Amino acid sequence: MAKERTCQGKIDMQALEDRQLELEKAWNDLLKEKREVDARIRTLEQQEKQFEMKWEMLIRETQQLADDKKQFERKKKFYEHVQSNVQEEYSYGVTTTDNVVQGEMFFSGVSDKKALKKRYKDLIKIYHPDGDAGDTATVAEINREYEDLKAQMN
Repeated sequence: MAKERTCQGKIDMQALEDRQLELEKAWNDLLKEKREVDARIRTLEQQEKQFEMKWEMLIRETQQLADDKKQFERKKKFYEHVQSNVQEEYSYGVTTTDNVVQGEMFFSGVSDKKALKKRYKDLIKIYHPDGDAGDTATVAEINREYEDLKAQMN
């Protein structure tokens, strides 16, 4: 009987050791799975940060594009207005004798020195005698009106 108990004790002890090994293996598997999940979480967090940065950049670029479009449309409208004044003879804006646009038309709506200077530079680019739409008389008129307005703003 003592021999049976010893045998039974060895079997129980072996079963406990086997069970302990199974639990250790399960524990190690769970730890490995947890590390994989943590790594995936870190990867997702990095991807989320990158997405947010790209999204903010896209918003800024879209706003800049909209602002650029508005500015382009204003300039286009201005140049179309100037060009229509050159091509058509308005009684208040063009002298009928030599087709020179009066300076008041070019500088209408200008209220400060900075805007005046910018408008002057833009007009000279358009009407410089070396350019396609160049006209010496119109440039002289632009220069005269520019100097008058500049003196008035001082």
